[in-house]
Amino acid sequence: MQCGIPFGYQQANCHNISHYISLLLASKGVQCAKIWAFAPVVYSTSSSKLISFADKKNISPTGKIDWGYHVAPILQVRNGTKVRKMVLDPGLFPKSPVRYRTWLAKLKTRKLIYLVMDSKWYLYNSSMIPNSQIQYNSNEFPEQNKPNVQLPDWFSDKLITDFFRYENDALEQHWIEKGLAVNETAMAFYDAEIKPLLHSKIHFDLVNEYKMLVGNVFNFETIFRDNNWNYEMDDNFQFKHQNIIAKYREIYFSNLNKWQESLDSLNEIISKNNKK
Repeated sequence: MQCGIPFGYQQANCHNISHYISLLLASKGVQCAKIWAFAPVVYSTSSSKLISFADKKNISPTGKIDWGYHVAPILQVRNGTKVRKMVLDPGLFPKSPVRYRTWLAKLKTRKLIYLVMDSKWYLYNSSMIPNSQIQYNSNEFPEQNKPNVQLPDWFSDKLITDFFRYENDALEQHWIEKGLAVNETAMAFYDAEIKPLLHSKIHFDLVNEYKMLVGNVFNFETIFRDNNWNYEMDDNFQFKHQNIIAKYREIYFSNLNKWQESLDSLNEIISKNNKK
């Protein structure tokens, strides 16, 4: 199942990895669903609780991996007379699929909410508009713009989410391919540039700067995916590290082309299978 999928970089893009796996399975005639786990920060305006665990690779500037949500493919597997829900998540369980309750327990987050949904749902939107506000101002929301999840009124301090398919902007802008290319390029950077220097005292400052670039996915995407800047990845930072940024920008675009070709191939196989 690994198939070169960049599971090792755990900072982000689980939704892109999960959707790619669902397409890979579909190309082989296997249907799966997805299991989504949401930390309180996603569904509650009164909580900042995240899914959080220690970064064993020591790539994150904070020493932790923080997620608002996590998602992975899930299959029904028959074992004798029993059918069990098994989760495919080599990032957390590299040896084999695990039962869904084992997967949830690994996330170690109190008040976690989970959903098992059709694999066609790619990602979700969230809004800070509570239900009560929608009810009182219903004329302001055209029917086609209303959220497709309506929570009860007593839940009105929570975020409202709706899921969408891999189409429109996501499809046209190659979100999956970009996410996979980001993860693969980040791991290549870590393996070649950070890992060999982790215990070098003379390179302490350089390693910390590299961690700020690679260990923070927003910074990494800003530089390599978006060719942009932010307050950490400012002109001074980019000028100082211009040579290595140029090197890995080239690697990123090579990876992006590879994943575009891979996704095109999967979709072609799936299309042919559907016509049979």
